[in-house]
Amino acid sequence: MPAVHTLLAFAAVAALFVAVPGPSNLYVLTRGIQSGSRAAVAGAAGCATGAYVYVAATAAGLSALLASSQAVFAAIHYAGAAYLCWLGISALRSRAPDLPRAANGPRSPWRSYRQGALVELGNPKVALFFLALFPQFIHDGAGPAAVQVLILGTIFVSLGFASDSLYALGSGRLRDLLARRPRLRRRQHRATGLLYLGLGGWAAASGSD
Repeated sequence: MPAVHTLLAFAAVAALFVAVPGPSNLYVLTRGIQSGSRAAVAGAAGCATGAYVYVAATAAGLSALLASSQAVFAAIHYAGAAYLCWLGISALRSRAPDLPRAANGPRSPWRSYRQGALVELGNPKVALFFLALFPQFIHDGAGPAAVQVLILGTIFVSLGFASDSLYALGSGRLRDLLARRPRLRRRQHRATGLLYLGLGGWAAASGSD
């Protein structure tokens, strides 16, 4: 199991990531406006389920890499750092995404849940992000890599679900706020880019130990 200081550091990084609006937040926000907070929370649960599928796949893949070759695992570590830096540069160079238009959507919580899961599973960038992020917090002597990833993934997905649920419950007010203040959305978008760059730079400098 990861050390307490590793868990706290990872939780802080994860909290920063989920605090900035992303695709799942915007999906849940729109679902809340279309169908109410109950359907939106169900959609958030679907997004969390889809994300955890990627967590499990990442755990299996990283565990196999670590068992086969430390050198390959180290290469994945530095490739992940480079990918995080690239995400940061891309975010800083692009404009903040527009809010999705409100339209008729499923009011059934079960249908919203399934749609949320499909939205998350249909975004392969989630898998690439996890593959880049988790190796930075895996350490020798802290137990099997798969177990470490599952623990870290549970923290990340839980924080993401909590964030999405807040968006679901306050969807109307949040959308009005973001729609009226495009400058706020741009600042949040830049903050995401800086966060990616900072984590990527830290990972590259710290090595894989």
